[in-house]
Amino acid sequence: MVGAMKHNLLLACLLAMAVSAAAQNVKVKVRAALYDRDLNVKPVPHLTIRLVPQVAGAQPVTIQTTLDGIAEVELAPGKYKVMTDKPVELFDKSYRWEVNAEFVNPQNTLELSNDNAKTAPLAGNRDARVDELAYQYKRVKDAAVLVWTEHGAYDGFVVDPKGLVLTANRSLEDATWLAVQVDDHRRFRAQVLASDKQKDIAVLRINPASAGEVASVQLSTDPGALLEGERVFTVENDNREKDKKLITGVVSKADTEEIISDLKSFYPGSPLFNSSGNVVGIAQLVEGKPYIRPINAASDALAQAKQKLSAVAPPSAELLPSPPTDQFPFEGLRAPGRGHWEKEFYFLEAGDFYVELITPVALYEAESQRYDDQLKDYKKHSKGRSSPPEEPEYKYDAVFTVGIYPKTKTPFWENMAQGSRGPVIQRYKTGFDKMRLLCGDKELTPIWPGRVVAGKGVHRNVVVADESSRGTYVYPYDSVGPQCGTVKLQVFSAKDPERPVEKVLDPKVVARLWEDYEPYRKLQGKAAPAASK
Repeated sequence: MVGAMKHNLLLACLLAMAVSAAAQNVKVKVRAALYDRDLNVKPVPHLTIRLVPQVAGAQPVTIQTTLDGIAEVELAPGKYKVMTDKPVELFDKSYRWEVNAEFVNPQNTLELSNDNAKTAPLAGNRDARVDELAYQYKRVKDAAVLVWTEHGAYDGFVVDPKGLVLTANRSLEDATWLAVQVDDHRRFRAQVLASDKQKDIAVLRINPASAGEVASVQLSTDPGALLEGERVFTVENDNREKDKKLITGVVSKADTEEIISDLKSFYPGSPLFNSSGNVVGIAQLVEGKPYIRPINAASDALAQAKQKLSAVAPPSAELLPSPPTDQFPFEGLRAPGRGHWEKEFYFLEAGDFYVELITPVALYEAESQRYDDQLKDYKKHSKGRSSPPEEPEYKYDAVFTVGIYPKTKTPFWENMAQGSRGPVIQRYKTGFDKMRLLCGDKELTPIWPGRVVAGKGVHRNVVVADESSRGTYVYPYDSVGPQCGTVKLQVFSAKDPERPVEKVLDPKVVARLWEDYEPYRKLQGKAAPAASK
């Protein structure tokens, strides 16, 4: 009897251990690397990989490789389809992966290489010849970066792997917040190490210690080495398009003061490359006109910056949040079960400011309503109009934005002086200084703490006669939700920058904001905590 009980107990223990082992996750390492014609192995960094479980109802998992081409994750054991959405280019081919894998061991490794990739020639089946400038562009384009201030994004380029960045000084005027975006996933805090206002040169410093190496360029400081008729190029780094483009031209003149070229497009702070892929100039604006200054003008500022490298403490190495590379899914813009657009969830007041809480769903509702109103007006008064209004594209980044707009006032004596002869004059009550968004007791770090001009304007019989400042703070899509408990907004005015106006968001508003991003969370395969109703 006792022996039977021991036997049954042993079986029960073994069964429990088997169930427990089955429920435990397994570790998976994915290594992505390609070899070129000379069998040199090149890791594939920042490769986004989706692991789709072959089980009904299970959510996919998204991972990304490091600079070494490696990504690690813990998964439930089972069969997966491993996929990459964007192709990787190496010389004349593009590579993408769609492989089946089974992960059941405690430690699993999957190699993504030329051998299991789906390849396609970049130029179809023809024998294509790559332009030399196109080759040099691919070699140096990663060194072209975006320099962010609270006023906007500007061009720059990395000139030293220790984190020195060159840009136009005029872009940094009145800036109190600086960041440098190296690629889609790495955005660093930045500081000014040296500047030359007369030559419109600034040298910034970032601290890439926590995120691997950053690409840098070589400088060619002898303007005499640039030949008349030599082909040159620049990197168009358009934040709106989230892409980099090759722009080519020809040099017609080069001396110690200026480089003249027929480049069709370039932005202040962007580098000018010679046909060897070395930087020979920096783009600027002089009296509002495009100007290319030879890069030797930056020599003194660069020397000062390098002297300060060991004496000045570097900025934080912590990465700042970056906007997602994909857009909000169109099919998720109309929330199911909703009727008319409930504007009251997205608008509130805080002292002398109006506050707008902006989600992709709210943007879609506002734009579609405005389009419907324009279409109705066109149908009623189509005579004399050449074409109906153009429907918006409805493409939105998956971010959460807070807009802060100063209220206006109507000066009594100023309007009395003109009587009824003119329009009503209004002026801003104050200007926007900054804001803080708190999730519980934690202040959230914005992707961009924008502070831009609130300009003059005319609306029917009302004239806004002066300028002020407004805020556009952009945050990651999952910043505000039920995980916060309490969400507080603090707005600081230019009139009183020390004492903020504080506003606690209604829990119903927080729940609505969280609900708006549910389609994007599903797209990312991320489980969402239940929002309180």
